[in-house]
Amino acid sequence: MFVRAFVLCAIAAPVLVSPAFAGDDPFADRLISYDEGANPAGAYTNPATTLGSPERFTGEGVFPGVVSAFNPPFGTDEIVSIGANGHLVVEFDTPVTDDPANPFGIDLLVFGNAAFIDDAYPAGVARGLFGDDGGVIEVSPDGVNWFVVTGVPANGPLPTIGYLDAGPYDTEPGEINSDFTRPVDPALEVADFDGLDNGEIIRLYDGSGGGAGVDLATVGLASICCVRITNPGDPAMTTNIEIDAFSDVAPVFAAADLDMDGVVGIIDFLLLLAAWGPCPDPPATCPADLDNSGDVGITDFLTLLGAWG
Repeated sequence: MFVRAFVLCAIAAPVLVSPAFAGDDPFADRLISYDEGANPAGAYTNPATTLGSPERFTGEGVFPGVVSAFNPPFGTDEIVSIGANGHLVVEFDTPVTDDPANPFGIDLLVFGNAAFIDDAYPAGVARGLFGDDGGVIEVSPDGVNWFVVTGVPANGPLPTIGYLDAGPYDTEPGEINSDFTRPVDPALEVADFDGLDNGEIIRLYDGSGGGAGVDLATVGLASICCVRITNPGDPAMTTNIEIDAFSDVAPVFAAADLDMDGVVGIIDFLLLLAAWGPCPDPPATCPADLDNSGDVGITDFLTLLGAWG
């Protein structure tokens, strides 16, 4: 067993554009407050690292490598640590909305630095998780009134994956970016990844870059501006929580760009036709299943037409 113990989005049709993606990036834009709490991890106390996109490549100048399910971000300029009784609050310029078009109903993603334990280094075969230190996620529509998200730990259990074409410890960036606005199926648990290698994990992620998924419907909110992460741990202990970034989920019609060239067009249409019918069993992926029904059919076709252009 090897463990790297780092601190651990032909036919004319209307184009649908979500307000959160009409010129605004989907990531947290502003730091509101940060209290490092008791016993934060070393020099990991720069909360500005949580603004903008999650990390795809880590360790520059030290141990450079892609961010993978086995190799989490660990730079002091990449993650922030929250010690016992500490907190972090960030704000989005454009509200994150409870959008029924979002995959799996997930509206918000929180990225930490948990990773799978590698049971066959350097092959990358998952056996459990490390660095998943929890943390409480709270959301607010106005920065004043806060609502606790239950059942979703801030750090874990779905590690970040930066590239869809990279090995678990590649020292050069990949060429195909994962989608940091696309959630992993929230029905998946850590045990579902046990024994899977890096390629199988990537396929099970189905294009996603990972992250803990939050459905705003669970707290009864139509939209939020702000997210707070708190560490309710015992100050006498060294348990801390590491956070990388936050992302607004893209509605499912954004996933209609099946070839990821920035345009929904004839190639995407042909790819959908080629996948028509029941989806294969995991870990095979089914990106043309735009409504996550387990079958590629007429609803997916109509969704693609609605996103044309």
